Formats: sequence, C-alpha cells, structure tokens
Amino acid sequence: MKNSSIKKFIALRDGLLKEKAELTIRLAEIEKALGDTADVSVPKAARSVKAPKADKEPRAPKRRARNEMSLKEAALKVASGKSMTKQEIMDGILKLGYKFSTKDPMNSLNVVLYSGKNFKRADGKFVAAK
Repeated sequence: MKNSSIKKFIALRDGLLKEKAELTIRLAEIEKALGDTADVSVPKAARSVKAPKADKEPRAPKRRARNEMSLKEAALKVASGKSMTKQEIMDGILKLGYKFSTKDPMNSLNVVLYSGKNFKRADGKFVAAK
C-alpha cells in the first residue's frame, strides 16, 4: 500500500509539473500577442518538460536576509570608540538584530574587519578607525 501511494504521488506531481510548463509557454504566447515590450522568452525548463527524479526532494531556495544596515555599518556602530575582539563585535552585531544568510558569519565579519581602512587592529582587538 505504501508503495502505491508513493507512485500515485509521483504521477500527480509529474502531471502538475507538465501542466505548469504548458501554462508557462501559453502565458508567453499571450504576452507576445498582446505586444508586451518586455523580453518574452519561454524558460528553458518549460520548453523541455522532463519528469523529476523521484529520489531527490525539492528544496526551497534560500532567501537573502534583509537588514536595515550593512554589516560594515553594524560593525562600525558596535566597535566605535571601544577596543573589542572579533567575537565581542559579532555578539554586538547580533544584539543589533543583524541577520546573516551564511553558514559562517564570522567569515563575513572577517572580510569587513580586515579589508579596507575602517578598523585598526592591535593585540587581537579591533577599534573603528572613523
């Protein structure tokens, strides 16, 4: 019974993907007929409809975090007038509510701290240069 449920699901999913591709093509034709000046191109995926592989699960695309200020601005705000370690700066940035999209946020902070002339470093601590 479990196997037949999986087969039904795969068949329904494949049918929906095929229908989606056909609708995408039809929508492009309609936009072209209406004289829409935008680039009307049919996505490559819609042109060649293939059944998806059953062994892989689709994953949602990762969205980039939206922040009120840049990482550089947040680091400057946290480290202004104080000598702080990288971890202290990171903790302060997180307290400001900054959201990272990366698996390694310290790497992003290192780029800000070590590139440019925004931070001065002495004895493993950083202070904002401006």
